[in-house]
Amino acid sequence: MKRWLTGWGLAALLGLAACMFHPDLSRFPACDDQGACASGWTCLASEGICLPDCGERGPCPTGLDTTDAGTPDAGTDAGIPDAGPEPLILVPDGPGQGLETASFLYRFQASGGTPPYTFSSPGQLPPGLELNVKGELSGKPTAAGDFRFTLEVVDQDTMPQRASREFSLSIRPVLRMAGPGILADVPNGKPYREQLSATGGKPPYRFELVAGSTLPANIVLLPTGKVEGNPDEGGVTRAFEVRLTDSDEPPQVVTRTLQITTGSCQTLYMCVLTRAIPDGRQGSAYTYTLQTSGSTGTVTWKVAAGSTLPPGLTLSSNGILSGTPTQAMVEPYSFTLSVSDAFDTRPLKLSMQVY
Repeated sequence: MKRWLTGWGLAALLGLAACMFHPDLSRFPACDDQGACASGWTCLASEGICLPDCGERGPCPTGLDTTDAGTPDAGTDAGIPDAGPEPLILVPDGPGQGLETASFLYRFQASGGTPPYTFSSPGQLPPGLELNVKGELSGKPTAAGDFRFTLEVVDQDTMPQRASREFSLSIRPVLRMAGPGILADVPNGKPYREQLSATGGKPPYRFELVAGSTLPANIVLLPTGKVEGNPDEGGVTRAFEVRLTDSDEPPQVVTRTLQITTGSCQTLYMCVLTRAIPDGRQGSAYTYTLQTSGSTGTVTWKVAAGSTLPPGLTLSSNGILSGTPTQAMVEPYSFTLSVSDAFDTRPLKLSMQVY
């Protein structure tokens, strides 16, 4: 029975072309002299060969599949077997720097494997920070320093891949104007000297008056934090604002309003000039000199009976409070000192904040 290339046969031919690159047509029988083929075959007149009617006879015979004259399938991967997902790695970019007590957020990244990823840390993270399964490290650092920790990530493949890497995070100590909040009184008609101090940040520090703030006449604030001069203005209490800048990059800048009184100690007896002391920082060296005026003979400082100094500090008999605070405090630590000269003994109640 004579059969010609019909629409169905053409579709089969196009389907054949879609799954073949360079078919070996010599493998197929030739059409007869009338251009006819056996049942289930269609004559391709341009080539004079019979092609099978795929679909009517079931799957294409061997030789019409996705092979080409014995050559492996080139496909989209040039015959290379599927290698599966790429190796799972943690992106090496680190979290950089954070600031003590300030909100911190950094999201770690991974590549390769089969997302989504699950992150974890088998060790200890920087104090105050937490890591969630999305790889977000967040919180408020409670301590300054350079911290190293290990991060792990797992993908979602049927045979999960794992990767780990060590990261570092530098937490900068927060800068604070330590004060004292109330400077030692300025004695009447005598040279004056007081020292402002700072904690945290990166020394050296620079102190300066905020625009619009002024000190009493003939008293100046130096960049080192010294407040000194020879005042000629008595009976004045003045508030002034100081800007403190550290040497970090970028620098931290803070301001604080302080207070000073001139023209005190107008009696013939010993006056205690110190009104307050600077704040301290846990683990950082501390020193401050207490002041008196109008004393007779040797001045001796002591811790009053029943009182104790903040942990880590000591008091010398000549009024130097020094040491390294060992304990941070939520509330200021209160204590009482006594100072004596040849004729008088005075108490001095103080409080100290330790961060």
